[in-house]
Amino acid sequence: MKKNLFFLILLLLIGCTPAEKAIITKISCPSVLFSAEHGTYITGNTEPITVENLRYIANINNFKFISDCAIIDNTFEAKLSILFIVKPEQTKTEEILLPFYVAVINSNEKLVEIQYYQTKGKFIKSEATEKYMENDLVETIKLQILPAGDEFYLKNTIIIGFMLDEEKLEIIN
Repeated sequence: MKKNLFFLILLLLIGCTPAEKAIITKISCPSVLFSAEHGTYITGNTEPITVENLRYIANINNFKFISDCAIIDNTFEAKLSILFIVKPEQTKTEEILLPFYVAVINSNEKLVEIQYYQTKGKFIKSEATEKYMENDLVETIKLQILPAGDEFYLKNTIIIGFMLDEEKLEIIN
């Protein structure tokens, strides 16, 4: 019985020890750019995609950091909100799916990291015309970027773009 009581007290003491506090350093947020080549997204109703069978066209429109940029335990962290504008073309469904990436480049324009995301949404029909209307989609992501040397965070640039295959790039350009 004494052994059990001893282990119970020991377990409580170990469980109540304070955890290490995270070291948080607020920093200025890096520059954010939209990829010129990957700034527009298209998808079609059928394969292969052509200008005649486009479902919708989306563009990256704006961004905003919705939290302070900080280094937390040697990792850059921030919440980034991205605005997409989606225009229906010949869509037959209300579903929207936009695959995009967030890339980080250093001052030498070398890729440091790339993270992939997707956002989903739905078109809204106009009551008057029964056609789908242009839609705004806002996606908020939590960026977490591991360190890569001194002053890493102060000289980086974030680039946002859509994930496009060769077929889509050829149609857009």
